[in-house]
Amino acid sequence: MRIAAGTLAIVWFAAAITGCASRGSVPKDDPQFARAIADTAAQAAVAKTGARVCREMQVGIAERDWVRGVVVKAEGRRVAVRIDQPGRFEHILNGAKVAFGAVVSDDATAWTPCL
Repeated sequence: MRIAAGTLAIVWFAAAITGCASRGSVPKDDPQFARAIADTAAQAAVAKTGARVCREMQVGIAERDWVRGVVVKAEGRRVAVRIDQPGRFEHILNGAKVAFGAVVSDDATAWTPCL
């Protein structure tokens, strides 16, 4: 199995930050610190041009649908994603209809890397 260099960098970064936290500078049960680490790792994994990303969308109260695409632009916490698979249901994301080929702008932490 081949692991991409970017994936290894993300794992190293998360391990380095976790190591800093375990030295006593930040309490281990600090939820704000945990959220900051999770958001930083998610942003680092997703906010790269060409990254294949997925987003889970809720439909009604129990159904979930997956939208898949490719990052075409990344600026800070925002990403522009070109939709490759709009899912089984119709979705609206930040005022834009999610359809094949559409480009939607969203927060990077709302997306996750996918294969």
